[in-house]
Amino acid sequence: MRRNARVAKEGSKILFPLGVIEEHGPHLPLGSDIFWSKKICELVRDELKKQGQEALIAPGYYWGINHCTGAFPGSFSLKPETMKQVLFEIFENLKAFGFSEVYCFNYHGDAHHVNTIVEAIQRANAELGMRVKLVLEAMDLQLYQWKGTEEFLLVSEPPYPLEWFEDGAMEDGLLDIHGGAYETAVMNDFHPEYVDLELAKTLESSSLSMTDLQKWLIGGEETKALVPQGYAGNPAGYAAVAKHVKEMIALQVTDIAGRIVAHI
Repeated sequence: MRRNARVAKEGSKILFPLGVIEEHGPHLPLGSDIFWSKKICELVRDELKKQGQEALIAPGYYWGINHCTGAFPGSFSLKPETMKQVLFEIFENLKAFGFSEVYCFNYHGDAHHVNTIVEAIQRANAELGMRVKLVLEAMDLQLYQWKGTEEFLLVSEPPYPLEWFEDGAMEDGLLDIHGGAYETAVMNDFHPEYVDLELAKTLESSSLSMTDLQKWLIGGEETKALVPQGYAGNPAGYAAVAKHVKEMIALQVTDIAGRIVAHI
């Protein structure tokens, strides 16, 4: 408690991991997204410390929105107005504790979920005078039709070598977006105790075409019929991604920490 009060007075930053409880296929845990967010927060905190900046990690938030996968058992989902209010009250608490600068880390791409986070951030900034930002990679901007200059964003652009994405993990012309090669490789790097790699090796690809993606975005029974095992990707292709996972994460963490320091 004394340390928290001290760093609040010193203007310390809060790193806030967000995610959901959501099915990720038979080989990954329901908490994959929040595990991912929390691990990145830990790594960014450590990198910031190396640069002489102190940051605290807020307790993880995982009661989000699962529009696309909501028909699967294990995918808990709140109404947007409920989620927005809960997040706003969390920001209120952080402000009462003396913290104003908050960086939100979210690794759940559902647009309904992400837009609700942004609405809560915008309200906290407007009504509470806080400086809350959603950390987002530049490659994801087009998903939400943002420019990257929005005041509620901290945009990261790690210098990933293109060849890392061309060595067989992803299938030509198909989308690996949920519980596939990339997510399986990252989760196995972060929490191997929660990943069933032997099962992942046996799973057939359910990577999506652009036409399939439109069905995925409808959500509910449409999504369930499209990918009955719950994953949309190629889990068995994780090994090709795994060769570069540690380097990918290191580049991401270094870039984010550098941008936070530059933003101060």
